[in-house]
Amino acid sequence: MNSPKDHRNADNTEMISASDAAYILGFKQTSPIMNYAKQGFLTAHESPRNNRKYFKLEEILCFPKPLPVPPPAKRFKGHGRSL
Repeated sequence: MNSPKDHRNADNTEMISASDAAYILGFKQTSPIMNYAKQGFLTAHESPRNNRKYFKLEEILCFPKPLPVPPPAKRFKGHGRSL
């Protein structure tokens, strides 16, 4: 992960940065993580030292991953794909 420090909050829960949370969930950028926080699916905790957002590691590890949805076959007819 990015930081060698072990971030913990008041109730001794391990906290990770938004970039670490994005990496764990398979995103290349932090914007999907921040969008999930804005929508209320994840809880972002602000550091008192700076404006960075941190997330509980346990919450990130329990976050459900979306199922892959295949595109409709009729949409790709005639585009060189064999379905």
